[in-house]
Amino acid sequence: MSDDKKKDADPKAEEGKKKKGLPPIVMIAVGAIVGGAGVVFAIPPKTVEVKVEEPVYEIVDVKHPDSIKVTFNPRTKAGKGTARVEFKFTYRVREDLEEQAFEQIKANWEQANSNALMLLRKRSMEELQSETGMQILAADLIDDLDRTMFATAEPRIAKVVNVIWKDWLFQ
Repeated sequence: MSDDKKKDADPKAEEGKKKKGLPPIVMIAVGAIVGGAGVVFAIPPKTVEVKVEEPVYEIVDVKHPDSIKVTFNPRTKAGKGTARVEFKFTYRVREDLEEQAFEQIKANWEQANSNALMLLRKRSMEELQSETGMQILAADLIDDLDRTMFATAEPRIAKVVNVIWKDWLFQ
């Protein structure tokens, strides 16, 4: 009987020794799964950077559709004179910035009209009727329109380059 007890005790002892943990193959599989998941979540995916060439925009000259029309009394030595001047202007802008330039013109339109009137009133009748006086006035108007319309924004997106005379009447 004591032998039977030992035999009964031995299988239980053997079973207890066998159930110490999971088999090594299962532990390896679990380690591989956890390690693989760690690599997937811990290492960011590779991104391929493709260099896209920036588009090349042309510089275009745009004639503003509205004209500036001024009626004024120029300086005279004797008597009174009346003058009427109407002109349009052309500005140079990159083609992708054309809308922004137009918005700046709209925002500064009244000031440009006022500045043009002040420039014209400072001139004498003789200056305004001479060819050189007209060229000097055009240069002054270009400079003033450019400062009024486009110098307020940084960076400067356009530049006034020409004045186109529509009407030139003196009495």
